[in-house]
Amino acid sequence: MAPQAGSAIRKALTTLSVLLLTVPAGFGQQQAAPLLSPDQLDNLVAPIALYPDPLLSQTLAASTYPLEIVEAQQWLQQNSNLQRGQLMDRARQQSWDPSV
Repeated sequence: MAPQAGSAIRKALTTLSVLLLTVPAGFGQQQAAPLLSPDQLDNLVAPIALYPDPLLSQTLAASTYPLEIVEAQQWLQQNSNLQRGQLMDRARQQSWDPSV
């Protein structure tokens, strides 16, 4: 993976994590939650618009597999000595969803 691509993915995942952490714990249940003002909402989601659509769609799909994302990050740290081609070949051998 190219350093720039890894950095962009890390930034996208960080932004997505912040968004997911702002969802109330009882999301989907009937409870009153304070609404964000339009300015607060813009500040929260505006950085997402800066990412290319393919990267954003891949990141959003991968976000539905949070445990696999953690496993993939740990796996990357353990295999940091591999080069780009080797890294991709070995990553494809994992049981993760392709979006991860």
